[in-house]
Amino acid sequence: MAPLEWRDTRHYYGRITRSLHWLIAVLLAWQFIGMGLSGLPGTGLVASTHKSMGVTLLVLIVLRALWGLSQLSHRPPHSGAERLIGLGHLFLYALMLVVPALGVAMIWGSGRSLSVWGVELFGAASGARAGGLAGAAHEGHELLAWTLGVLILGHIALALLWHGLVRRDGTLSRMAGPPR
Repeated sequence: MAPLEWRDTRHYYGRITRSLHWLIAVLLAWQFIGMGLSGLPGTGLVASTHKSMGVTLLVLIVLRALWGLSQLSHRPPHSGAERLIGLGHLFLYALMLVVPALGVAMIWGSGRSLSVWGVELFGAASGARAGGLAGAAHEGHELLAWTLGVLILGHIALALLWHGLVRRDGTLSRMAGPPR
């Protein structure tokens, strides 16, 4: 078995791609579990980390997108129907960027402060900063977050069913298994 390289190759995704993929997956799961459990007793830890986790995800997703672009020439080419899957990935990335950005806009527009892991990014202001921005951002944040959740479930289903059972093309093992 070959050692897992840092960069992607035609045969498997490298350590950085895998690490960012699975770290983001775990943090998104934390966010969605928190949203699903919100309001239930004993879920204060999840709720208290939502904003910090959202900003952390935004930073990680930007890094992952930049890293992914730098690795495109190392990855297997997509053809035919796989190009649609590529568009689906672009839509996933777009939502993963827009949802936390709307969360930040919602907080800023409402005049509240935002602290991330104890570090204040911006302070509170008296009254709303940008009129209707907070309400529109809240609606968009909520709707697009649930849309993202549905797309993530589709992503998982396609990875398991299409790549794992129908095509048996090794895509899942390139992201999760040992290098070949």
